[in-house]
Amino acid sequence: MRTSFRWILVAILAIKLALLTAYLTVLSFGGKSLSRSTGKPLLTVFTTFKEIGMIPHHRLSLRIVVENWSSFRPHVRPVVFLNFTDSAMADMARSAGWEVVQMERVNARGTPHLVDMYRTAFERFDSHLYGYANGDLIFDDGIVRTLETVCGQLPSLNNNVLLTGIRTNVIVDLAETETLSPDELLKGDRLKRFAETRGKLFTPDTADYFFVTRDGSSLQWSNLLDVVIGRGGYGTYLVAMAKSHGVNVIDTTGTVLAIHLSEKGVTSHGNLNPDSEYNRVLIGQRHKKKFDHRNGYPGNAKLHTQYDDMGTVKLNKRI
Repeated sequence: MRTSFRWILVAILAIKLALLTAYLTVLSFGGKSLSRSTGKPLLTVFTTFKEIGMIPHHRLSLRIVVENWSSFRPHVRPVVFLNFTDSAMADMARSAGWEVVQMERVNARGTPHLVDMYRTAFERFDSHLYGYANGDLIFDDGIVRTLETVCGQLPSLNNNVLLTGIRTNVIVDLAETETLSPDELLKGDRLKRFAETRGKLFTPDTADYFFVTRDGSSLQWSNLLDVVIGRGGYGTYLVAMAKSHGVNVIDTTGTVLAIHLSEKGVTSHGNLNPDSEYNRVLIGQRHKKKFDHRNGYPGNAKLHTQYDDMGTVKLNKRI
């Protein structure tokens, strides 16, 4: 009788252990389980590309970015906003599995408004997260692993997050024979080694991607200024406003390698444009030049991701 009772206890403990293991697996890799159970991507990521007057550097970056973002499907849905949706560029994007969307509202210089792009993505696509990323940015597989972890913990965060991180600048010099080809650059660990040997983590304010939840977000989009993409101040403005609206901002610099394909001798193409000061002027007029962009620095977020000793992405409070 006692032997049977012991076996029953062992069986119960075994069941509890199995359930605990399954729970921890879902917690650590929640995004993957969530994606499989819901059948929708972890992230809809959107951008735009220069369509007229492209220089060789832009053409090389375009090919690399299209291939890189496509490599994360079906976890990530890549979307491009274009003025000419029947162009060779549009066809190339579609053939790589991208969604092509008609560009909507732009400023007088033709630069797209950030909030409009989010609204269109919210309306047209279904995913756990949505976000803009610069069109000259590529990622390592840490983006999917980080999305999996964060999405697995969305319920405990009230489905109210914004993910952002500092970019790593890598000079892609077409004149150098040792520069890696696009195919080589996209090969897993080669990308990380390339960033380690030739890259540099840029300044604290240089975040180039912003991933948010649609459902459950406390970000008051209608109260945001009409900032445009790719011009100084738009990113720190978005993040700072999200924090002020109660959004859980997460710095993912530690687990997402975001490589900016930089042209030799050019720190920022955005600063070379006629409307380079567009956002700063707009923000200054509203906030009387008292807006503190430091509140939008990724390093000032209260939450951040990092790898543990086993190489698992963990979401922690910043100490």
